[in-house]
Amino acid sequence: MRALFFDLDGTLTDINKREIEVIRETLNHFGLKVSRTRVEQAIAETPSYMDVFKTLGFELTEESRRYWNSSFIKAYRLSAVRRGVKSTLKGLSKNYTLVCVTSRETLAEVVEELRFLRLDRFFKHVVTRDVAAEHLRLASLPFFPFDEQRRKLYECALATTDCDPHDAVVVGDMGRELKPAKELGIATIGLVTLEARKNELQKASDLLISSITQLQKALAELNKS
Repeated sequence: MRALFFDLDGTLTDINKREIEVIRETLNHFGLKVSRTRVEQAIAETPSYMDVFKTLGFELTEESRRYWNSSFIKAYRLSAVRRGVKSTLKGLSKNYTLVCVTSRETLAEVVEELRFLRLDRFFKHVVTRDVAAEHLRLASLPFFPFDEQRRKLYECALATTDCDPHDAVVVGDMGRELKPAKELGIATIGLVTLEARKNELQKASDLLISSITQLQKALAELNKS
């Protein structure tokens, strides 16, 4: 193994507070008043953030999704680096090429956030949708279909690091993010952050961990196998 591909939101950072505020703000903007407690409960019970809106009785449209996405980007100061992330990344960066792979639209917004969180120094590359689109010579890389978009992100990350799929490992907190990597032949490690996501995550993961501090041990297990 030569490269580790890390998801950002939810994996390296705890975005619970950020999502609660942004989902609530989006719902309020479109006329649905919901308490923070109700949003928090829906997030805890629902595997996907997009499905949270359905749980709360709101159907996402393209307009409301754009509003939600824009609000999320602006609220990056509400994210918190998970315990043990910095020390783990520091240790891993000595032996692996670390890449941040995220479905965010632009490189600029992610770099700004990584700098704010003081995580930027650990990553040799950052792959976002605009980066992948440029690499693949596409006009753009839409968010949907999600599996196709995520697959292209991993293809770009593999090319950027000059790795074959068996040379890399993807670490993420959602099954739908890991599934395209697994289909490409990349080993996957799932970080369990919410019990509601565990079943879906388990299906898409070669190994599960409950804390990023367990990653070194999980990688050693993968190397043995």
